[in-house]
Amino acid sequence: MTYGIFKPHWSRYLGPDAPDPAKDTYRPHDEAVFSSPFGPFPPTPDDLNIHELCFPSNNPLPEDYPLFINAVTEEVVTLHSFYARVCALARVFRYDGPNPLGLDKSPIDDKENGEILALFSRNHLHYPMVAHACFRSELVFGGISPASTPYELWWVLRKMQITSIMCHETLLPVLREALKLGTGEGDNLPLKLKLNPHKVIVLSDNSQLDTVSGYRTIESLVREGSKLLEQPRKLLGGNRMAYLFQSSGTSGLPKAMMITHSNGYHSGIQTLITATQAARFAGDEPLTPVTMLGVIPMYHSYGMIIWILRVNMIRQTSVMLPKWNLELALKSIQKYKITHLPLVPPLVRQLAQSPLTEKYDLSSVIGASSGAAYLPPDVAYQLAKKLPQGSGMPVPSGYGLSEAASIASPAAHGIFGLEPALPGMIGYLLPGMQARVVDPETLNDVPKGEKGELWARGAVVTPGYFRDPKATADIFTEPGWLRTGDLVMRDERDRIHYLDRLKEMIKVKGLQVAATEVEDTLLDHPEGLVRDACVAGVDNGRGDGSLFVRAWIVLTTEGQKQGEEAVSKKLHQWIEGRLSRHKWLTGGIEVVDSIPRTPSGKMLRREMRDRYHESVKNSSKAKL
Repeated sequence: MTYGIFKPHWSRYLGPDAPDPAKDTYRPHDEAVFSSPFGPFPPTPDDLNIHELCFPSNNPLPEDYPLFINAVTEEVVTLHSFYARVCALARVFRYDGPNPLGLDKSPIDDKENGEILALFSRNHLHYPMVAHACFRSELVFGGISPASTPYELWWVLRKMQITSIMCHETLLPVLREALKLGTGEGDNLPLKLKLNPHKVIVLSDNSQLDTVSGYRTIESLVREGSKLLEQPRKLLGGNRMAYLFQSSGTSGLPKAMMITHSNGYHSGIQTLITATQAARFAGDEPLTPVTMLGVIPMYHSYGMIIWILRVNMIRQTSVMLPKWNLELALKSIQKYKITHLPLVPPLVRQLAQSPLTEKYDLSSVIGASSGAAYLPPDVAYQLAKKLPQGSGMPVPSGYGLSEAASIASPAAHGIFGLEPALPGMIGYLLPGMQARVVDPETLNDVPKGEKGELWARGAVVTPGYFRDPKATADIFTEPGWLRTGDLVMRDERDRIHYLDRLKEMIKVKGLQVAATEVEDTLLDHPEGLVRDACVAGVDNGRGDGSLFVRAWIVLTTEGQKQGEEAVSKKLHQWIEGRLSRHKWLTGGIEVVDSIPRTPSGKMLRREMRDRYHESVKNSSKAKL
């Protein structure tokens, strides 16, 4: 069978059943299972490898261009250089080749043992190259947050059953401390540390070094691989495990979820399908060259899609920031005429509210987008006002999970006859996805307009948590249907409205309060008193299981000017005039300097709640 997915043309992203964006109209319905207006994915071979989709074996490389640029050092990696380096490193990584590192064959699922390489690094110009070398050599890897403490790293190394590790040179001290914690033989957790201390590879910023602290560098391996002969072989992929993600750990220590090659490349092509259809609808040439601001973490599902899973599938130059710096980001936008800004909510807020934004030329920006966490509507409008798109096109926010990287997002207004999805809404299902809204207690589908848990099905959904059948069973009550843990509402047009995490719903006298609704109301005060807000349920002290609703806020300059007491009074009045009584802030309002969040922008409400309970406990002890 000939697969159009290998064509060197944007039509590769349109399958034979793809709807026409101008002529076909999506028809909402009342059936429990609803599907994407964009239709199914284009067909692909059953055993397709992510690297092979990005670099089809029979297609010549396009004309060379800058693929990645380091915004600090101005170092450039071109597409042709990237591919040559990937091939060289893959020859070294391949278990059945010369194999100078002594790597074993990787497992195809969590029922097998085998080689799993950790990628423990901040964003780096060569991180995507290492990931693609793993795909090409069929070496499974696990992305680990560079913000991990030694204990968190030790935990994730065990959860992922890591046997070898690529570590950025600045993180070697963290790795050393993690290894001091031992194999875990003294505890009752089933997964022990399997990392071979002799299989440590260093990602160094100095490309001339062959070793760092006695360990081989990635550059030395690339140099060695460039001297080895290429062994032509059929790459295997499909439902074989490609990499592991760590969950965000917002409700406990992280878990590891499996992502297959099929999961990965379907996530990679989803936004290319939507972009192709949107361009066709607007009468434009699809997938014209783009220049991206590169700050989203590469170990995260959002960053994987943008920087790794779409390489060579669209002409994209990425200007990478090793770490977030607002002024460097603005300078880079102006210098490189960046067209697209993939962001997370805290960065959207900074760009929207900083006076620095006014000092730089942002006229090249075609669009900004947000993902990885909930984006408050006020911020979506604020940043849009500062960009060429204007407030009439607020910054859209995509929706996905580590367990299913991309599920839904707003769509172009009018495409398939769709109404716009405004800020505060998740939007419409992405290509290839199906969904249901289910009562989390009865497990019955709920009617349109009622709230329930979002369940999702599609090729992007993980097969489960690595070596954790109990956690896998918890998210798959019914085979194939992922329980997202998010409370949503499906409206009459089949748009999905985000309400809150199920675990974050606040029970007040038997009634549910969505923390995000209260937070959005605080941020929406007409005098602009609040820059950031966190709402959670705190113990009411009565022992009846009910909670008080409490808010922690960061004041704007205007809020600071008016003073905490005046602001608190105005916010109480505002909430009580807008929301039902059970949503009032009976637990009080506290002004803080900042709201804790994960690197991807997820709010750590649990941390604020625990701090409050600890302070109440200490206060009670002091009175005794």
